[in-house]
Amino acid sequence: MKRFGRRHLVLPAFIAILFLSFPSACVKRPGPSVRFEETDLSDPEGLYRQILDRSGRVQTLQGAAHLRLQTEQQKASLDVVIACDRAGRLRFEILDWLNHVVFLALFDSEGFFTYSASDNTYAEGPEDAEQIEELLGMPLKAGQLAALALGDPFFLPLSDPSVRISVDRNALLLDVESAGAGPRYLVWLGGERRPERMLAIRPQTGTGAARNLEVDYGRYREVGGVPFPHRIRVSPSGSENVLQVDFQRILLNEPLPEDLFRFVPPEGATRASD
Repeated sequence: MKRFGRRHLVLPAFIAILFLSFPSACVKRPGPSVRFEETDLSDPEGLYRQILDRSGRVQTLQGAAHLRLQTEQQKASLDVVIACDRAGRLRFEILDWLNHVVFLALFDSEGFFTYSASDNTYAEGPEDAEQIEELLGMPLKAGQLAALALGDPFFLPLSDPSVRISVDRNALLLDVESAGAGPRYLVWLGGERRPERMLAIRPQTGTGAARNLEVDYGRYREVGGVPFPHRIRVSPSGSENVLQVDFQRILLNEPLPEDLFRFVPPEGATRASD
């Protein structure tokens, strides 16, 4: 398998790459079609722990995916190679039709690095959700984006959560709310208690309410004995922005070499200037 701020010159190159064919807008899937005629609602905390334990079984991911992106500025459909881990490190490469890397992005809690092969330029800077929102239209930090790629429905930190459960039409609805001003999750569970939809209600900030996120998880398949969603679709509430990842082949829990998350610019590369 293939190995998987100064930005205003490199990010436009990324955006130019994204202006590829985008055959159709993403359409929201209907909710889970599982009927629960007899459901035990007595232990919501236990169910919450089961989902956390299941998510925790996936520590690393590497593989190939098809990415579809729609923002106010662009629509794109492209192939990527992804690697990420629970430490919040994320690497993705955009490939052309000859399988050549044309764009590389590395994110972790320390910062970001992007490289555009077309003009041999790179940029780097401190970790900031603004970087990812400018790239993908998603108001997320690196660790949160990595958690989403790992199929985790609880990708913002929770402290002292309260958990409630109910039946919503034909699905179980798990309501998990962090104490104080923390995030709240509404997670709809389908067959085998797997997350099918999630609404992340983000806490208030000093400048007002953060944008909430809607996530759909679908096309579950077993990988190494772990049921994993091979389609993950993310959209900020009230926005037309959509990020959809369709995993084509993945490996879970394989060791990731440290140099996978490091990159030395090739000879002659220039750093994007302010």
